[in-house]
Amino acid sequence: MIRHVLSGSEGDERGMTLTELLLFLAIIGLMTGTLVTAIYQIYHVTGWGGNQMRVQHDLQNAATWLNRDVVSASRADVSGSQMVLTIPYFSTGTILTRTITYTHSAPHLIRYSGDSTVITVASHVGSVAFSPTGKVTSAITITITSWASNVTQSTTLHLDMRPTE
Repeated sequence: MIRHVLSGSEGDERGMTLTELLLFLAIIGLMTGTLVTAIYQIYHVTGWGGNQMRVQHDLQNAATWLNRDVVSASRADVSGSQMVLTIPYFSTGTILTRTITYTHSAPHLIRYSGDSTVITVASHVGSVAFSPTGKVTSAITITITSWASNVTQSTTLHLDMRPTE
């Protein structure tokens, strides 16, 4: 009696045909494929965007610190992956000097201050090139390459030093 109420007739015991089953499976397959593709794209784009932000942050941070220190320096000693800056400053009417050292110790660009302060300026650095080499008193060119997973970016900084008298 319950069957009669639900199906509308007592003798109606039809199931799905093979065509209906195949159509149902095709629709479910398309929906699943679309959902998996969307989830993959969201994951992939988010990861790439995060790596892009890491690289840009490292380059901007390095540019900020290097610009601040090189512009204040009266002299630089450059060799290989290291640059030592001499920065004059006034203290109680006397001109003193402070030393700042930049070193590339892969994958980090590290800043050592004369007061023993150590700062990691950038954490994903593939290479740093300081030029010219030797004692420099006018301008320095610094090329930094940063990477994070599948994202690589470089920047070149041309920084003028404090004029000497």
